Amino acid sequence: MNTYVYAVTNMQRDLATGIVVAAEFTVTASNGTASFTTNNQTAFNPPPADPTPYDDLTEADVISWIQALVGTQSEEQADAELEAYIERSKNVVVNGTPW
Repeated sequence: MNTYVYAVTNMQRDLATGIVVAAEFTVTASNGTASFTTNNQTAFNPPPADPTPYDDLTEADVISWIQALVGTQSEEQADAELEAYIERSKNVVVNGTPW
């Protein structure tokens, strides 16, 4: 079973209101041996009715918003990329000679 680690890499906010309107994030899928990281972005539309002040936000807050919006879509994408990476690594061509 794969594990997933989310990280917020950037956010866009409305300067007048301080409300975060979008976030860029990564999801790293790991099977214990190999891992693969995908880059993603999502918009928060409409903004929350009772927004957390920008200076009070934590990465965990924003990750929970992301997970609520995208569900398992980002994890499924990371899974597919990880499996493709594992398959590609099985067919590595190397240089050398046997002597």
